[in-house]
Amino acid sequence: MKKQDLEKYLKQRPAVHELVTGSFLQESLFYSKNVLAVPLKALGYETFAKYLVKYSVEIGRAKVDKNGITNLINQGINSLPVIAIICFLETDDTPENLELKAKVELQKVKEAISWSSGEKIETFGYLILDSKNSFFRLTPPTTKKRTRLGFGNTGDDYLQQIQRIIETSKSDEHFGFALSIFKDANSESNPKFKIARYFNCLECLASNLKKSIGSRKAVKILIGLENGAISEINVAGKKYRYDVIEVSGRIRDKLFHGKQFNKKDLNEESRDAYELYDNHPEKIAESMQGYCEMEIARWANGASNGIIKN
Repeated sequence: MKKQDLEKYLKQRPAVHELVTGSFLQESLFYSKNVLAVPLKALGYETFAKYLVKYSVEIGRAKVDKNGITNLINQGINSLPVIAIICFLETDDTPENLELKAKVELQKVKEAISWSSGEKIETFGYLILDSKNSFFRLTPPTTKKRTRLGFGNTGDDYLQQIQRIIETSKSDEHFGFALSIFKDANSESNPKFKIARYFNCLECLASNLKKSIGSRKAVKILIGLENGAISEINVAGKKYRYDVIEVSGRIRDKLFHGKQFNKKDLNEESRDAYELYDNHPEKIAESMQGYCEMEIARWANGASNGIIKN
């Protein structure tokens, strides 16, 4: 693409620019009729290099001169390549609505680039252009900064639990794979996909229970809720009551096997959750994350219903 053409596209309005890092792109390309991906200068590793130097000097009393710092920075000068993925929109709107309209298109292009590069892509910022104004925002990584509270979550009890999980993952490959699935689920950005991944984690741990009873029933037996895993939650003044495993299993079937997920497919107690799945899937994902955490701890302690007893 010619430089003058690229500059014209970069300044076109209205548009949503999503800046991502993690994947190298050789040239600017239109991935669809209204989405353009443009490679930009790499972020480099300068911040990390300087942090490492500071740590090494303070803790290890290392001697680092100016040339040493420069060489260290240059080692990572091409690291963290950046791509601007731009979705061009036909009509003007508020910045929030423009971003919402572009969301699906941008996500699909990110997935395609990730596939072609074999790399994980992370978003770090947005530039949103309406017909006259410019808006931008940073998207720093979030952390729950979870504080360990409650019985078994502090001191030696907590340390021993972590050590058991580590040792079990070394000696039990099946458990190690479930732990890997759980890690991937935690890093999943799409809350609907997150639900399915958490269910896959529990399904993996319930594999010895499946036989001819099906995945959802096996998972319920695994977590000790074979008579029903009913959850109640209030969101925006509305109360939802549903079987979290029933719903999560259906979501997993829809995404993994391509089966349609319709309200009528759910049992009576769970149909209320269809609206929750559409509007607040993160609430279902949070419940499933809790079940996974509990079951991983039980397996590492040798107390899981999914372990074959000799």
